Amino acid sequence: MNLPPASNNVGAAAAWRSWPAENPARRGLSVWLCRDAEPEAAAAIAGCQDCLSDSELARMARFRFPALRRQFALAHGLVRQVLSLFHPQVAPRDWRFDAGPQGKPEIAAGLPRIAFNLSHATGLVALAVAAGEEEGPVGVDVEQATRNIGPGIARRYFAPEEVADLEALPEAQQRDRFFTLWSLKESYIKATGFGLSLPLDSFSFAFPAPGRIAFRRHPDRVPPHFAGDGFSPAFSAPAFRQAMLTSPAGERHSLALCGGEPARPGREIPVFESVPGRAVRRLDFVWDRCSSAT
Repeated sequence: MNLPPASNNVGAAAAWRSWPAENPARRGLSVWLCRDAEPEAAAAIAGCQDCLSDSELARMARFRFPALRRQFALAHGLVRQVLSLFHPQVAPRDWRFDAGPQGKPEIAAGLPRIAFNLSHATGLVALAVAAGEEEGPVGVDVEQATRNIGPGIARRYFAPEEVADLEALPEAQQRDRFFTLWSLKESYIKATGFGLSLPLDSFSFAFPAPGRIAFRRHPDRVPPHFAGDGFSPAFSAPAFRQAMLTSPAGERHSLALCGGEPARPGREIPVFESVPGRAVRRLDFVWDRCSSAT
């Protein structure tokens, strides 16, 4: 395989290896990326479709545009192929999924328990996997950072603190900040399982120093139907990571991850670039921003 690196966040990457020669760590948090527009990815579509369930194939067929059908097959094939790396006794085709209490997909009863979350935007698929009993829920989000931003979106959805910080930036920096915030917020509501039922202004992010992410909840903005504080103990102090990825073709994506412990020496989250079922390599990945251990 001879694919370009996933982004300028990547240093020296390991060589491509045939799937499944690159085995993940059996415990902990990992991230898997797939560049769905690459020719090598297109060659993996048939194998991905072969492991999809009948209901997934029906969903895929409802997409009008071929590019969306291709991405759906790659994204959901990636989930199944990666889960089988962690649990080889389960074939990719044999994974089954249910909707959790808030509608978030989770592995069906009777199969090995492993937390995962999937996101995709034009050009990039991202999968986060949290393996091991000590790992809590996980959320990942990827946003295409070159698309147009509608006027007033930040003021409509973001916390006032975030809007003030955003609008104080030079105009040339505001687009990246917008998508940084959007992807972080999506990663959090996906990890909690609440989705957009949790207002995006009920929590906020700030960046107190280069490379740092600070997170704050605003209980006065949380709707009354959220019992108590509405959060499981796993999210008493959520950890975040975010990076802006730039492809050789000039595409830009904001990748955000919620889950695991805050960044600290020795706490490494492996990031893999993959062509589902065909090739994989580990990246020497550098996050632009992280929560700090307290």
